[in-house]
Amino acid sequence: AQHAAAAIFHNQGEVCIAGSRLLVENSIREAFVDKVLAAAEAMQPGDPLDPNSFMGAMVDRAQYERVLDYIRRGVEEGATLRTGGEATEVEGKGLFIPPTVFDGVTETMAIGREEIFGPVLAVFGFDSEEEAVRLANASDYGLAAGLWSQDIDRIMRVTRRLRSGQVFVNNWADMDQTVPFGGVKQSGNGRDKSHHSLEEYSDLKSVWMTLSI
Repeated sequence: AQHAAAAIFHNQGEVCIAGSRLLVENSIREAFVDKVLAAAEAMQPGDPLDPNSFMGAMVDRAQYERVLDYIRRGVEEGATLRTGGEATEVEGKGLFIPPTVFDGVTETMAIGREEIFGPVLAVFGFDSEEEAVRLANASDYGLAAGLWSQDIDRIMRVTRRLRSGQVFVNNWADMDQTVPFGGVKQSGNGRDKSHHSLEEYSDLKSVWMTLSI
């Protein structure tokens, strides 16, 4: 739960691999979401120059208004707002939005299918592995996915089926410069990092010769 909260609220959700969609098995969902809420409570926005602040302000007013609009749409479409949801100020100023968590999200809701790029977590429930994989792959995006399990057979089975450029198992964003980084679907193509990225900075020349003249 601590990792799930940090994955979306780090840098106020303005991260390319922010963990904005959280899929939790229904048998533990209520207890797990309570733990996420407790973790989020310690991640409130503050002065970005204060080393004790977990989050800062949104990058600009346009993005600030965009995120607040998604929050309003989440409420209107029937998701359950568990925490956050309203703008706040730090020392009387700033474009700050606190950690916001919606439960009971479905794939038909805007907050469940569109990229918000802000501190908004959409929690989905599922009952089976098959349903979880279907929900995960239903997104138009595929930059990063995470899987938490102690069952190695399930880990191997699900990671193969997830349509994502990278899959983190029992961690989030534990990356290295030597490993390719990039996405699938509407998260782009090509790869950064590792020797695969060198192709992005190379000019390839083809020369066709006929010597029998």
